[in-house]
Amino acid sequence: GKTLRLASSHRVFGRERETVDEAFPGDVIGLVGHGGFGIGDTLTEEEGLTFEPMPQFPPECFALLHNPVSSAYKRFRTGLEHLLQEGAVQAFALKDAVQNIPLLGAVGSLQFDVLQYRLESEYGAASRLEPMPWRIIRWVEPECVDHEAVRDGKLPMGCRLAADAAGRTVLLFNTDWELKYF
Repeated sequence: GKTLRLASSHRVFGRERETVDEAFPGDVIGLVGHGGFGIGDTLTEEEGLTFEPMPQFPPECFALLHNPVSSAYKRFRTGLEHLLQEGAVQAFALKDAVQNIPLLGAVGSLQFDVLQYRLESEYGAASRLEPMPWRIIRWVEPECVDHEAVRDGKLPMGCRLAADAAGRTVLLFNTDWELKYF
């Protein structure tokens, strides 16, 4: 619903870039200097055109991502933020965590390998992955966040409360038995 002036748009094909004034369906366009856009955003002159959001699958692998080189913290943080925007992995914050170490969730462990490789090769930031035991995640409905068991932390042994990137409460479980028990 906004009118924008796009002065620096480029058609991207492999390693080639070409400045363009007009784009057509299917064209991949890079917009330089427009921080308000994210990957997968659609621009159109048509009124009311909307698309369903890309599906996001619940993670089944969880790991803490550590920055082993404190002098490269800024590169680590910047790289992680950029890669999280791409959506290959999801970020969570553990409730009552002592340190601010990102908890990442992925559908498969290969996604963590790709993330670490890209952090190192594209941002020059080393990282250390610490696998976590959780295998099942459930989002808690807002009206249930104040439920006694959630509010007071009366959770099965090994179960943890966390929040996703949107601030929604999640529960992490090790096994199906823990989930059913809860």
